[in-house]
Amino acid sequence: MGPACRLCPLLIGGLPFPQAASGAALRPQRRRTPFFGGHSERGGTARESVRPGVGLKRRRRRHHHHHHRHLYRHGRRRRRRRQSLAAPVIMSVSEMFITLQGVLTADQDIREEIRKVVQTLEQTAREILTVLQGVHQGSGFQDIPKKCQKAREHFGTVKTQLASLKNKFPADQYYRFHEHWRFVLQRLVFLAAFVVYLETETLVTREAVTEILGIEADRERGFHLDIEDYLSGVLTLASELSRLAVNSVTAGDYSRPLRISAFINELDSGFRLLNLKNDSLRKRYDGLKYDVKKIEEVVYDLSIRGLNKEATGGEK
Repeated sequence: MGPACRLCPLLIGGLPFPQAASGAALRPQRRRTPFFGGHSERGGTARESVRPGVGLKRRRRRHHHHHHRHLYRHGRRRRRRRQSLAAPVIMSVSEMFITLQGVLTADQDIREEIRKVVQTLEQTAREILTVLQGVHQGSGFQDIPKKCQKAREHFGTVKTQLASLKNKFPADQYYRFHEHWRFVLQRLVFLAAFVVYLETETLVTREAVTEILGIEADRERGFHLDIEDYLSGVLTLASELSRLAVNSVTAGDYSRPLRISAFINELDSGFRLLNLKNDSLRKRYDGLKYDVKKIEEVVYDLSIRGLNKEATGGEK
């Protein structure tokens, strides 16, 4: 056997030359190692290298085992975390009532601060009403522009007081404390509407009232003028104008009741378009028909005496 023949067993994995010549040993051979828990060169155990299909199944089974164990541990930690968060705080009865008393005390303090500001608003509203009541007197019809100007000066004070009221409670709790300032706000709406009517003989808009009072028209922007408060103030204006119609006749102003009558009838037509429920606003609206009837009686008396023709002739 020549040199090449002597090297053949080494080149083909140590097999005898006749087996190599048959071609069976030319295929790559796995290294066979006895199974004793070691690892082969391919990274698996010795038995896995002998039976690769079985080793793959074991690896997959071991992977699924570790994966499910991880999920189990993670889920257990999440359950523990939820239990710790949802665990009720054990308090005694006395501690519970002490906590409730603290909440009630804080709420009462807020309401007391609101009452103080509302009292100042009511005082300012009375001062404005006192100024405007002068128009019902005989000489007051000549001083209407001056009285309106003086009333607008008082509305500057109202702006300051309402700005102070905004800071007395959280912005998102408007309707929780709304009952404290609802009536005074309706009174201020009436006064603002009365001033605008005396100046222009038109109905003030809700946006114009909010500008006079220094508050918002949109409820999303904080302290605002509620629609029902605005309508209640307008209904109070109707009652005041019915009184003004009677007093204007006493003062010799026969044309003003005719204009007031046309304004009130238009106002009544507007309220008829609203679908009012059985609440305080509906009851206030039921009083509007008495104001309309009162003004119509004044106009009727003027027409019987022929004073309405004199009024219209004077306007021409």
